[in-house]
Amino acid sequence: MRIYLIDDDEAILTMLDNIISDYDIGQVVGKSTDGEQALKDLNLLKPDIVVVDLLIPRIDGVEIVTKAKQRNAKTQFIMLSQVTSKSMVGDAYRAGIEFFINKPINVMEVKTVLEKAIEKANLQSILLRIQETVKVGGELPRDEDKNQEGTLEQITEILSDLGIVNERGGQDILSIVSLILEERVDSGQKYQRYNIGDMYNRLHEIYHSEDYNGSFNVRAIEQRVRRTIQQAMDNVSMLGVEDFSHYKFERYSSRLFDFIEIKRNMDFIRKKSNYRGKISVKTFIEGLISMVED
Repeated sequence: MRIYLIDDDEAILTMLDNIISDYDIGQVVGKSTDGEQALKDLNLLKPDIVVVDLLIPRIDGVEIVTKAKQRNAKTQFIMLSQVTSKSMVGDAYRAGIEFFINKPINVMEVKTVLEKAIEKANLQSILLRIQETVKVGGELPRDEDKNQEGTLEQITEILSDLGIVNERGGQDILSIVSLILEERVDSGQKYQRYNIGDMYNRLHEIYHSEDYNGSFNVRAIEQRVRRTIQQAMDNVSMLGVEDFSHYKFERYSSRLFDFIEIKRNMDFIRKKSNYRGKISVKTFIEGLISMVED
């Protein structure tokens, strides 16, 4: 991944550069202590990831993100700051930052956040390749293409809300959803039947044909997906144990899972039962799609 660094403190830039180099996270393609120069560089270099200080001279971090996003929407932005103001942080997220790193710099936090950003960038690349691979007879109509992109973005937000968007199985789930949506567009049927096993096989074929750096094995894909959905169930169940009226619990417990299984899982978490709730991959995926199409 090509990474660009922006901070008015040369020591911070050097520290970030060293972390990226030491952990072999990516390639630093440029650095700047000045907002205006940074914007020129971003327009020319088009890096995959930008780490930018919130309070940069001449042009602040929020303005940099806003202007750069208009020119290259695919670049991911990570905000770097010691500012704790909720309004300022909120402005940064609305401008388009994906992640946040706190100052003073913590090596492991930088490493973890950058790895998450890279994982997300890889996911977007995979989804794009899948969409291109499964299209039959040319490009999708513009409106349908835009609708599908919007649906995938909303589902990505849900997976993030569930705490599984950065899991490898989360990438598989998004890829399966993309395949299902493509099939529905191609067939002209909104509720076309499909077999989850067939989706695992198709995903295996696409990963293999694209020489994706990961496990192509059908069984490995299935296990990743099931493990990730189980993690989502555990996260939702834990919210229910702590606060039955929590908005996330109310939103997801009966839309993405069988509520009886959620209750069983809550009992398992409370140690009132030796059996955890069972997940259904198809229920989860259809729930995701229905939540954004309602």
